[in-house]
Amino acid sequence: MRSSLGWKGVVHGAGLLWALGLASANMYDVVEDTKVPPATCVDGCATWTSLGASASALFADGASAAVTAAASCAQPGKAVNSRTLGAWCYCANKSTTTAGTPPNTPADPDHPLDGDTFGMFNIYNSEDLWVSFTFTAGPPGEPGVGEYLRATYASQSDAMPIRFESVPGKPHTYLLFNEWPGYQHYIAGVDTGDWLRADFNKSHAMAVELVPAGQGVGDGEYVMVDTSSGLYISFCVSSCDSGKWLKAAYADRSDAMVVKLVPMGPPITNPWGYCTSTNGTPEQINVQLGGEPTAVVLAFVTFEATAPEDAPLSRITTTTPGSWIEHTGVTHVHTTAAKDRTYYMHFVRVTNLTPRERYYYQVKSNGQSSTSNWSTTFSFRAGYATGETKVAIWGDMGVYEYNNMGNVYADCADGTASDLAIHLGDHAYNMGESDEMRGDGYMSAWQRALANCPWLPVVGNHEYYDGAELGRYLDQMWGGRVWPANETDRSTATHALGALLSRGNQHGVGLHGSSPSNTSRFFSADFGLIHFVALDLNVYYGVDPCGEPCRVAQLAWLKDDLAAANANRDAVPWVIAMSHYPFYCTGCYAKQMDAEYYESNEAEIFGNANRTAAREFASAQLKGGRTPSNRTVQSSSDASIKDLMPVITAGKVDMYIAGHWHYYESLWPSTPGTTGTGGTVLQKSFVNPTVPVHVTTGNGGPPGADNFREDCPGPDCGSIPSTRFQSTAFGYGRLTAYNKTHIKYQQIANANSTLIDEFFVVKT
Repeated sequence: MRSSLGWKGVVHGAGLLWALGLASANMYDVVEDTKVPPATCVDGCATWTSLGASASALFADGASAAVTAAASCAQPGKAVNSRTLGAWCYCANKSTTTAGTPPNTPADPDHPLDGDTFGMFNIYNSEDLWVSFTFTAGPPGEPGVGEYLRATYASQSDAMPIRFESVPGKPHTYLLFNEWPGYQHYIAGVDTGDWLRADFNKSHAMAVELVPAGQGVGDGEYVMVDTSSGLYISFCVSSCDSGKWLKAAYADRSDAMVVKLVPMGPPITNPWGYCTSTNGTPEQINVQLGGEPTAVVLAFVTFEATAPEDAPLSRITTTTPGSWIEHTGVTHVHTTAAKDRTYYMHFVRVTNLTPRERYYYQVKSNGQSSTSNWSTTFSFRAGYATGETKVAIWGDMGVYEYNNMGNVYADCADGTASDLAIHLGDHAYNMGESDEMRGDGYMSAWQRALANCPWLPVVGNHEYYDGAELGRYLDQMWGGRVWPANETDRSTATHALGALLSRGNQHGVGLHGSSPSNTSRFFSADFGLIHFVALDLNVYYGVDPCGEPCRVAQLAWLKDDLAAANANRDAVPWVIAMSHYPFYCTGCYAKQMDAEYYESNEAEIFGNANRTAAREFASAQLKGGRTPSNRTVQSSSDASIKDLMPVITAGKVDMYIAGHWHYYESLWPSTPGTTGTGGTVLQKSFVNPTVPVHVTTGNGGPPGADNFREDCPGPDCGSIPSTRFQSTAFGYGRLTAYNKTHIKYQQIANANSTLIDEFFVVKT
């Protein structure tokens, strides 16, 4: 799914320059002017505008953002699906000109388009839409793995740049090559349905003949024929979910799609590379809850030649410019699993803030190499303990073009829609990838939103992968264990329980929350009128090696926390529990599904209950020498329900919100079932429910969307008895607690911030 954003705002300063706007949503452009060009770029980075329209098309805000970016390292919003490790740039080449190159002079009159790059504009029946490819979606019956072609795009900036390569001996016949950066493949028809997809090597590419569209039609307008079958290419308009997917399946020329070929400019041939960090410069800046509503932790990262000897600093004021008040913090030393990269992760806790007041701040590490490297100025609004409470909440969001980073920033920028952001786990996909550079790119991209809006991160299964084994998550989320300061900067744990009690104590709310848990695996926090309870269900699915000690500790803590929360209902009337995994949902039953597949990378792409993908995953595991665990999704889910749901129900939790499944589903109040299919519907309203209201909102921006028919046949095929509303649109939730009696939940679409669903829970 691709969207032209049209954003206008530009915010910049010493340290980071951000280009984004708010007309729509999804991923914004991130320009990092303090990053160092790749070592392979001996002449530095090329200016983005010197590379022509192909480079400008990578930016969510188009040419204006490319101008603003100048020669800086960047994460252009339309390239993040393929350039996944943070800011990058094309190398400058001082000896050649890279823009304005004239089209190739045809040497072969039978192939006048050879070597040129065009966009396809569908003019059949005045459709007037561009052809491009999807990142995750696919035609009906095909796996949602993307790169299928369809004619649904209104903006030329979304059009797929297609290079035409001549087929010798066949006049006017070409192989078609997708020039979109990071997705450079040939186009062919898939075996099932002849749907066109840009995911093939040259030996499998479809040979396409261009036939002039006919008398009365201008130059450059053609119909296309698959030479292997003799069938015309067009788009599907019936029995194909209105996706207008392209396929080579039409015998009648009158059904053929007519395309106008619009020159897209020459492909970019400059080499490119990922940029690196400046010594001692603060980056990945984010504001985390500090345990109580009027406390925050200002968190950031530096990379330095020598370890900082002095405590990190923040300076904060309520006016800009104003009189700064300095605070000191602590530093955690984090080393990647490969032991070849060292991070200095800094945390400065600031307390006794005035509720709802806007504060401006800067941070620096105070190391020898960074004595003058204050960050640019950011601002946030302090939390509060009373009054209308607004929170954004979702799960499963990484750096993908269709994510909700732009939405979260817009919602929180002026407080119209949220004052706190809660991410229910599966950050980055995955934080440990490529020696944790994926985590760097994720946190750098997030900075525009999270340096200006407090957030509360919850752990998901993907925080354990690619060698990180939860370490990156625990180290980058505020560490209460360093208060008092004489505690060690690194965990010395040699077993799972030690990891829970030492390395796990990395979160402000873990040590300073309403009921301290001493860990960021599970914790609680009061914010306004809501008591939030975050749980970790990874132990039930075999993801977390902590295992039984964590399970027992969490269960005991949960009982105490809910007892305390209920005793405090007059002050904080709403109790909302949350975790990455849901208890009840369409697909949660999955009796036949292996739990190891359910928690895997493959499940994120092919679907949590995709049985074909699960069988292939199991086969690959066996070939790799791994012994299957024989745990199913059902057995793992049932165990979590048996342990936790009686406590949650008895503890009078009002709502339970989770992610993991890449869709949105809300359920009617129902009896607590013993399996993932849930129980019997008690009422079809949310007035005075006697059980928790369950919501799954796990489509904030994952690698791909799930559907509701993945566990078919089965008792949760399509829906479960308590299903109320479903949507597969990428989106996120908004909670608004107005008072002691009314709280509203809304599901919002990432693409345009429109309302997908809404309901009130009412307690009279």
